[in-house]
Amino acid sequence: MFTKMRSAFHMALPIALVLIMASTVSATELKVRGNLDIYGMWSANLNDHDSNFSDGDNYATTQRMRAYFDYVASENLKAVLGFEIDTVWGDGDADWGTDLNEDGELEIKHAYMAFTFPDSTVHVQAGLQYVALPSVFGNPVFDDDAPAITVSAQINQNFGVTVGYTRGGDNSNNFSDGLLTNGTPEDDIDMAFIAAPVTLEGFNITPYFGYAWVGGNAGWTATTLDIPVSEDTQVWVLGANAALTMYAPLTFAADLIYGHAESDDDLFETDGWYAALAATYEFDAVTATLFTTYATGFSDDDLDDQDIMPTLAEGWGLTPYIGGVRAFSTSYDSFGTGALGIGNDGTGLWALGLVLDDISFVDKLSHKLVLAYGRGTSDDDIVPFSEDDDCWEVYLVNKYMIYEN
Repeated sequence: MFTKMRSAFHMALPIALVLIMASTVSATELKVRGNLDIYGMWSANLNDHDSNFSDGDNYATTQRMRAYFDYVASENLKAVLGFEIDTVWGDGDADWGTDLNEDGELEIKHAYMAFTFPDSTVHVQAGLQYVALPSVFGNPVFDDDAPAITVSAQINQNFGVTVGYTRGGDNSNNFSDGLLTNGTPEDDIDMAFIAAPVTLEGFNITPYFGYAWVGGNAGWTATTLDIPVSEDTQVWVLGANAALTMYAPLTFAADLIYGHAESDDDLFETDGWYAALAATYEFDAVTATLFTTYATGFSDDDLDDQDIMPTLAEGWGLTPYIGGVRAFSTSYDSFGTGALGIGNDGTGLWALGLVLDDISFVDKLSHKLVLAYGRGTSDDDIVPFSEDDDCWEVYLVNKYMIYEN
């Protein structure tokens, strides 16, 4: 029954996409927006965590430029095209670097059509766009730019719904030359999801459900242990994101997610959960946030039967050292947990921290202070960052706005 339903879904979806895309956007107005960041960084021992061995280099200059073009046909129809250029000065060997004779890599970040049905709240976006399941600190399951179609509608003032579909992998498709000789079946990664935000006075909650079907030849690894899955695999996640604002300026935000993955041959299975909680109080001169997260980790009992939540395209991040969020935007890889191979997507880790943000005592000068502690939740000898390992971080950002822009 499921196979028939899935086949029907795959047949109906291209027809729907053709109908939506049949009417192209004829722009009557062009809006341009974007930003450029250039910064130099000095560092020591960020990757190997060992002061007995010197780093290859302690300094780098990087830059990122993003430019977005909005082609607006009417109040109900527009197309968005976004570019990104990432450059490490002098790095000609890296995929996204440049030397004196090479340009930085140009990435098409967004390319989608946005349409709202007239006199309704039904909104459709089709193309390469930002897709994310709801979250407090970025969703550990799916939070990324992706080729997708999403449809959202506000049913009434308290209830809405969003459904979406995205294809994350298609190694041999209808246009591949390899199909002329020997095509590769079952090499796709697809995900569909539904989210239903409920908004009440002083409280909102968004439950959601996501389901992904992964081909055995897609080259997918279910977890950060890089365990290859060689058979068709079904992945599903059930989660909720909530916020309590009735006690403002004291507010609360929370996540709870459970995920499961299982291959068709029953040789691989994993299921785990993730939770996050943040409490924020807005003072006159500072915004203080106390936060904690917890996620199940790896077990040494059986590598083919794990207790960790599967991830597809995570966008989770707490700090520069844990998860990879920091002041500058040219790179988001974690300094600490990313190098250790665990914790950078929120799984296999618990964390506790305090953020003091929007600190300002002098005009145009602001500060942000982060204190964070993390410890692994995986069994010993399974991953480099286990339940016997921990890390802590002090992170201070100071920003002075010289001029308006």
